[in-house]
Amino acid sequence: MKNFNFQQIKSSEHPGFSEFWTIYSESFPFNERRDFNQQVAVLKKSDYQLDLYFLENQFSGFISYWKSDKFIFIEHLAISPGFRSKGLGSALLKPFIESQSVPVLLEIEPPINEITNRRLRFYESLGFVPNLHLHFQPSYHPGEHPLKLDILSYPREISKECYDQFSHFQKYTVMD
Repeated sequence: MKNFNFQQIKSSEHPGFSEFWTIYSESFPFNERRDFNQQVAVLKKSDYQLDLYFLENQFSGFISYWKSDKFIFIEHLAISPGFRSKGLGSALLKPFIESQSVPVLLEIEPPINEITNRRLRFYESLGFVPNLHLHFQPSYHPGEHPLKLDILSYPREISKECYDQFSHFQKYTVMD
């Protein structure tokens, strides 16, 4: 895409953080995201990355992810409302996943309606495949229950061993 670039940020002081926070908090329900203070704290973790994407100098979306030597875990991906349904999600994600040397994992809600089925089709169109591992995302917030989600991986299904490593990583690194 013409004039398409990204900035990796590590602080809430970054000029793009407030736009990120607006899209993040509007795009994900409370049980699928951090609160403000949690997000500010997680930016300081070395294995956490937040990439803000800009199209013609306008904030257009973001990918937040965790790096491990065994996999990359995309925790959140969102496109700004004015850029949705224009192919930007694919334009951001495709080069990102293709540049990784380890499997790329992400979670989605089980496909039970048109929106969740459309989300699954989007990821499958990029080469992600569903995995049959029973998965519950640990809660972001005290007192909340774990959330049953499906795991997708790129470029192929992951082994039980890889899933177990991811589950441990998510519980003790991502949610810690």
